[in-house]
Order: sequence, then C-alpha cells, then structure tokens
Amino acid sequence: MTLAAPRIANAPAAHFDIEPFHVTAHAELADFPLAAPGVCLNPMCSRHFAPTRSWQRYCCDTCRKMDEAEMRRIGQKAAPALLAWRMGKYEKQDDALRVLSRAGRNYITRLQSEWYSDRLSRRHRHA
Repeated sequence: MTLAAPRIANAPAAHFDIEPFHVTAHAELADFPLAAPGVCLNPMCSRHFAPTRSWQRYCCDTCRKMDEAEMRRIGQKAAPALLAWRMGKYEKQDDALRVLSRAGRNYITRLQSEWYSDRLSRRHRHA
C-alpha cells in the first residue's frame, strides 16, 4: 500500500505567536523611528506628508505596498540563512552544522548591510 502524496496546495501558512517588530519595539521606535515622522518610509518616495495617524509611516497605499513587497523579497532571501544560522547557533559537536550556521550568519550580515546601503542611496536620490 502506498500513501497518497500530501496535499499542500491549500495548506495553511506557518503561524507564529510573536508580535510584529513595530509592536515589540514600539517604545524604541517612538524614540528613534525608522524614518522621521512625516517622511515616507518608502525610499523611492521619501517625500514629506501630513500623517493622519501618529503611527503612519507611508504617504499613501501605493508606497506602503511597494515597500512591503520589497520587504517580502528581502525576507525570502533571508529566511533560509536565518534557519541555517539558528540551527547551528549553539552546536558544539557537528562541525558541518557550525559551518552552515556561520555561513547563514555571514549571509544575513551581508544582506542587511547591502539592503541598508541601497535604501539609503535610493532615499538620497529621491529626497
């Protein structure tokens, strides 16, 4: 008897109980926001606007959607490296797992540095 292949087409996505970063770091972001209040967080825009809510980070829905799409792309690049880094973070025995973990950590460091530099340069070009 063979088992049927798992039907994952309509499987629910992973669910985490951890709050979004902006909720967890609310106080810290209030003291030092990712973008100045009233400046669009989308680096391709970065224009000044009058926020209608104290927590508003984008001047419009289009900018929010563009930035969220970019963050999704970065997350898709980062996810495998984050898993690898965490898998071997405290490994003491398996050298191959430690090497994989280090590669994940190094990749995340490079990715965040390059992404941050790219966002800064785009913001300065469009400011």
